[in-house]
Amino acid sequence: MKTLMISGGSLDEKFALNFIAEMRPDYILGIDRGLNFCYQHEILPSYIMGDFDSIDSRVMEYYMNNPGIPVERFQPEKDATDTQIGIEKAIELKSTGIWILGATGGRMDHFWGNVQCLALAHQAGIPAVIVDPQNYITLLGKETMLEKSRQFGTYVSFFPLGDAVEGLTLEGFKYPLTEHYLKNSDGLGVSNEIAEDTAIVKYRQGMLLMMMSKDREA
Repeated sequence: MKTLMISGGSLDEKFALNFIAEMRPDYILGIDRGLNFCYQHEILPSYIMGDFDSIDSRVMEYYMNNPGIPVERFQPEKDATDTQIGIEKAIELKSTGIWILGATGGRMDHFWGNVQCLALAHQAGIPAVIVDPQNYITLLGKETMLEKSRQFGTYVSFFPLGDAVEGLTLEGFKYPLTEHYLKNSDGLGVSNEIAEDTAIVKYRQGMLLMMMSKDREA
């Protein structure tokens, strides 16, 4: 079951609508200000959730008056972010994959909090991805094959989500690595490229964040 979260960060209209049409999610979670986007494009979420402190009043009234959409409302002063609440709901729904639109742009503390929330899905064994027109961000399992023909953008970067990733091996890349100890202060993982038809990423210990990126179109 594929779950799409529409959050309240920056949303490129054309990219987001094309992504939703191609993905064809089983569940759509409207997360706080992401409901404004849903309303503008007549998207009916499966669930709506958040503290709703940044929602247009007309939008909130429209969805609150739709009895077919469950609403989960939280206090603004809460211990979890809206993205964390959404991922926990996606896990509860037994999702097989989670994609998040609107998790980038705006405040960097919100963005980094969203990245850290990927660990919740990762620990539950569910792949989760933050995506926007320039970036595809996810945590990788201990061994992953990447196909050059299906990569998102030109550049592939790797970062530890935590202190370090042990035993990082990159095969089929422009800059290969063998059994590298990647520290969170290490810039060696930035801006690599897939050089062969397929590439392999392996590591032994830690949590490995991958960012596939492309330059902004002129």
